[in-house]
Amino acid sequence: MFNKYKEFTEKHPYAHVILIMLFTSFIGISIEYIVNKKIIGGGLYTAIALTLIELLRIRRRDKEKS
Repeated sequence: MFNKYKEFTEKHPYAHVILIMLFTSFIGISIEYIVNKKIIGGGLYTAIALTLIELLRIRRRDKEKS
């Protein structure tokens, strides 16, 4: 199972980052809603910014490999 996950991350690094962002954002939003009964939009902007930074880092790493 771990080998398949590792293979997926190597073949599709951008999809992996987006899936991780969606999963962790869903967990964070769910916890915030359960605790405070509110959804804070600022957290979503932070998640998007961090995702863009990670995608740029992956793009730079791929360019250096080539």
